[in-house]
Amino acid sequence: MASPRFFFCFVFLILAATLAAKDYALFFAVNDYDRMTNLRNPIQNAREIAKELRDKYGFRTEVVENPTLVTIEEKLAEYKAKFASGAFDQKGQLLIFFTGHGTMRGRNGYFMPRDVDPSIVHRTGLEYDYWRDEINGFACQHILVTVDACHSATFDPDFGKNGRDFSRKGDNTKDQILLDHQAYRARLFITSDAQGNETPDNSTLARKFLLALRSHRSQTGYLTHDVLLGTYLKQASPIPGGGEFGGDESASRFLFFRKNTGPSIDLQDQRAWDFARQQKSMAAYQYYLNSFPNGHYRGAARTALDKIPTAPAPTRTGTKIPDFLVFIPGGTFRMGDTVEDEMGEDDEKPVHTVALSDFYLARTEVSVAEFATFVDATRYVTEAERDGGSYKWTGGKWEKQPGTNWRYGPFFKERPESDYNHPVIHVSWNDAVRYCNWLSREHGLQEVYTLVGDEVTPDWGANGYRLPTEAEWEYAARSGGRDHLYAWGTGEPNGNVADESGNWSEGSVIFTGYNDGYHGTSPVGKFPQGNYGLADMTGNVNEWCWDWYASGYYGKSPGSNPRGPSTGTYRVIRGGSWGSSPQGCRTANRFSNGPSNRSNSVGFRLARSSK
Repeated sequence: MASPRFFFCFVFLILAATLAAKDYALFFAVNDYDRMTNLRNPIQNAREIAKELRDKYGFRTEVVENPTLVTIEEKLAEYKAKFASGAFDQKGQLLIFFTGHGTMRGRNGYFMPRDVDPSIVHRTGLEYDYWRDEINGFACQHILVTVDACHSATFDPDFGKNGRDFSRKGDNTKDQILLDHQAYRARLFITSDAQGNETPDNSTLARKFLLALRSHRSQTGYLTHDVLLGTYLKQASPIPGGGEFGGDESASRFLFFRKNTGPSIDLQDQRAWDFARQQKSMAAYQYYLNSFPNGHYRGAARTALDKIPTAPAPTRTGTKIPDFLVFIPGGTFRMGDTVEDEMGEDDEKPVHTVALSDFYLARTEVSVAEFATFVDATRYVTEAERDGGSYKWTGGKWEKQPGTNWRYGPFFKERPESDYNHPVIHVSWNDAVRYCNWLSREHGLQEVYTLVGDEVTPDWGANGYRLPTEAEWEYAARSGGRDHLYAWGTGEPNGNVADESGNWSEGSVIFTGYNDGYHGTSPVGKFPQGNYGLADMTGNVNEWCWDWYASGYYGKSPGSNPRGPSTGTYRVIRGGSWGSSPQGCRTANRFSNGPSNRSNSVGFRLARSSK
């Protein structure tokens, strides 16, 4: 296991990626042309916008004036290399702004560098179709391309099709916008016209862009790209267009964070304090003090912390939270088939309101290497070893594979040590709870489970490791109970699931048109999903939960911290695996199996109460 440290949680994930990330702006502005009519305004517009971004929003800016085609291509290649090498912050934002002449040939669009030859623009102009794909490949989380030039709408990969809606769907609260910004990759663009027409030299897009940067004020401290386009730029003439390209993810954001105008307050200091005030939690205030021990608001942060009651410190090493755990802030959500699609099952209904307390959840599933440490330390013998093997589903029944156990992979071959970073499988529910108790002892925590024969009794007040409840698992997989069909949301797949990479039997239902690169399990943490920084909540392996399974339990579930029926025959399994169809991967989908059963598609991850 990774070494413990004081704080690694939901607030850190947002702040580390959103508040501390660096922002960049690269301008290409052409006034003087070798073979075309000169312009008067692009360079001045670029200088003014760059200055505003640098002075008021903390961007690192660069204006390339009157560049040739080679200059533009070399500069873009330079930025791409800097992001790839880590010289530029890959979690940051990049604005690329083109301003000058533009043209189109057929449906292809071109930005015109200084040395363009209009008679052979296909060879001497900057072709959008080519560079759109190149820019998409930059190792930068958030990219916004703005083209202020004639026929700029040709930058749109859907140019000529029906108009698009550039607004972002879903929850637009300030906290959700920050979560979306941290979670989703942005590939966005703004063009000075939406129809492929000419743009005047005295561009109104540039004036409105500058107006937005200078005049926009909000309690959040940032200007969103959709407000920029929908509130300010829509007043320009011609009316600008916008949308997404390449690998943009649904709900992505590009944010302009305004610096505090006070000379003594650092930009990151101000952002961290603003976020702490929004969250009003111990974790957020503590993060601020850890990050800015001499920060402008350190006194206010300490005062706020003193007012928050704290639980008694656990014994021994239990005062610290290991960094493999993610803090999941409690809340109220609607549990069950909230999407109400045709794939919903009867045991996912009725949808019911559940309130959960704060808890911690492991970022990844328990790996083979971690389970091996447990076995080496305790000489524990798993149920697969005691009972002569594990099981696979043959399409009609579960079939035992003799001699297989936790050391084996999904296709019942013994794993090489190089695969010990994959999730452990062929382990039963009973094996999992014994691992939980062992790790609690190792970390000086109270054991959650009392084991007497086949009876397992939980102590919910204990501070040790345990399996998540079914409600906790679904709440976390849906990023705080949002209506997400899968843990990655509702967009393109991002998980190790049944897809084009496998040799599936005829009639198998898979995620068509998607290839995750693995037929079988993948290393733990390979597919981050959702807003909490968890990985593989959908896919890789199914996961044991604490609860006994009952198909009608949702109709009588308590409204606060439900933990399933008091008795039963089967335990709940959640999440879908490397071999699961779209049906089986849904966040609302419920599986079950006996607590002594084990298979090539089921593993587990750890949870821990926040007390």
